[in-house]
Order: sequence, then structure tokens, then C-alpha cells
Amino acid sequence: MEEKKALICAFGKKLWQRGYVAANDGNISISLGDGEYLITPAGVSKGEMTPDMILHVDGEGRLLSPSVGRPSSEWPMHRRCYALRPDVFAVVHAHPVAATAFACARQPLDARVLGEFLMALGTVPVAPYGRTGTMEIPAAIAPLLPDHNGILLANHGALTLGPDLETAYYRMESLEHTAQVYLALRQLGGGVPLTEQEAAALNPHI
Repeated sequence: MEEKKALICAFGKKLWQRGYVAANDGNISISLGDGEYLITPAGVSKGEMTPDMILHVDGEGRLLSPSVGRPSSEWPMHRRCYALRPDVFAVVHAHPVAATAFACARQPLDARVLGEFLMALGTVPVAPYGRTGTMEIPAAIAPLLPDHNGILLANHGALTLGPDLETAYYRMESLEHTAQVYLALRQLGGGVPLTEQEAAALNPHI
């Protein structure tokens, strides 16, 4: 467990260093199995976390180990990811600038123009708007979770999932990189999309 707490801190610092979060934004969690989880605390910069700050909670967000902090208010969103995706063991939520711009414009990342992105994430839809820290967000993402490892949260940010924290984090990097490519393509008047056959050869699930 201590190694996993240190890992959360390491990837939290990556999020902060890359500008994917500002101030106390964002949250990270890991499933330990058997209904136990680690999650980042509320009100702490992801660039300044230490392992002792990471919280050990049950499925209801109740503390299982002594702590001075409280779980992120977005815990219900993480819990819904684990409930609907038994293959997922890590969740990352952040506000990278380009991806969040697409989320605020409520425009999905679904153009078949970047092969690496299609292989890594397929397409990334936009979930309907839900107020931060409420059950509206878990309800909004639920229909999209079975088929997507990355989701844009309308007027909010981005969410990525993975079988481990490294995968979930790098999917966030891939999502943000692709959003930046999309913006650059718009300056060039648009990209040349892959055909359906070419895209299916990279990812048969899109």
C-alpha cells in the first residue's frame, strides 16, 4: 500500500508539472481490490502531495486508516468507474487546457485523424454536464463507461481509466496531446481522416 501511495504522489506531480491541473484541481485513485481504495485528499495541490496524505477508503468513501484529510469530493465519480468497469484499477481526473476546452465546447475527440490516439483510446465522448462534487457526474458518465477509457466532462475537464495507474495517466497525456493536435488541424483548415477500414485496422472497436 505504501508503494501505491508513493506512486499516486509521483503521478500527481506529473499532472501538476505538465499543467494538467492548477491549484488544488484534479484527483487520482487506485483500487486495492476487495472494496478498498486509495484516493487523493481534497484541497491539496497534486504537485505537493506526500504519501501520508493519500487516503485509504472503502466503497462509501469512509476512512479505513487514520488520516487528517478528507477524500476528494469527486470520489463518487471514481466509485462509479470501478463499479461499472471491473477491469479498471486506476482513475485519473484532470483539467488539461486543450482537452478541457473541448469539454467546455462540448465537442468530442472523435475524428479519425491520429492513428496512435485511435489505438490508445479510440474515441473520447463528452458526458452531459454535471455539477462538481455531486451525484450528477457519476450519473452522466455511467452510460459511456462500458465503451470508453477516456471521457470529457462537459464544462469541467477530463477523465481517464486504466488497469493500473501508469496506463490511466498516460491515457490522459494521449488525450491532451490529441486535443492539441485537433486545435492545430483547425488552424490548417482540417485534417484528412482515415477511412473506416484504415481506422478499424488500428482499433476494431470504433
